[in-house]
Amino acid sequence: MAVVVGATLAGIGLLVVAFIGMARHPAGDTAGPTASTNVSTSAAPGPSALAVAVRSWESRAGDHFTQSARALEQVSDATEGNDEAGVRAGCQRLHDTNAVGLQADLPTPDPALTGELQSMIDDINIAAHACLRFVDARQPNDATNYQIYLARAIDHLTTAKRILNDDLGQ
Repeated sequence: MAVVVGATLAGIGLLVVAFIGMARHPAGDTAGPTASTNVSTSAAPGPSALAVAVRSWESRAGDHFTQSARALEQVSDATEGNDEAGVRAGCQRLHDTNAVGLQADLPTPDPALTGELQSMIDDINIAAHACLRFVDARQPNDATNYQIYLARAIDHLTTAKRILNDDLGQ
């Protein structure tokens, strides 16, 4: 379990911040400031069609990111407590939240965002299955695969967050 703990603790902070960040874009932030000292005859630019569509998608899918962060915290806490049932439940929750839940909310309005999220889901799926196998069989290779694919998922999530921010004009 120590190997899974190391992998989980190393990645959990980054993933929690990134997952929560994906779900925490305040509504209505896509338009610029409304106060002005100059009188203008042109209307202030509103959010782009892409920003509106992405924000709508995010309102449907955002909870998956929060649930993923909670699943990772569950894996970490259970691993530290040597709670095999808790690790198994957390790994299963991580899988279901992404490979089932978030997957059902794809595609996004932006193909590049969809591609990064799909790659993240694929890597989390592999990591979660490796985690489940490790709990059952204690094969070091499974712990290594968990670490590798969790790190790859973090990379894809970081890129997805950047794309999302660009789409929302942030």
